[in-house]
Amino acid sequence: MHKSRKAAALAAATLGSLVVAAAAFATLDATTVAVTAGKPAEFKFTLSKTAAAKGAISFKVTNKGKLSHDFKIAGKTTPVLKPGKTATLSVKIAKPGKYQFLCTVPGHAAAGMKGTFTVRK
Repeated sequence: MHKSRKAAALAAATLGSLVVAAAAFATLDATTVAVTAGKPAEFKFTLSKTAAAKGAISFKVTNKGKLSHDFKIAGKTTPVLKPGKTATLSVKIAKPGKYQFLCTVPGHAAAGMKGTFTVRK
């Protein structure tokens, strides 16, 4: 292999390693919140955390109820999840404050599927 090809291959490998490292670092910065819908009561959400630092937050939503549910926060919504299904909703929240979450299936929020998530500095 010529010296210029070796140098190009080395540069490409180094760049590739940096991209992978950056992606891994970004993942470490994200907060993950497990969300259970439909348990312990059909019209209730249970969150593993009720607060997180501002930035990237992933809500891993699992429907453990008997009805279909979704999860909405910060203007983003999961698909409607059938019982036993899971979806991950990734949001980026830059401003500290209180953010309402709810199930948008008609009547579910009124029945209690709603709450507040706090975003800190």
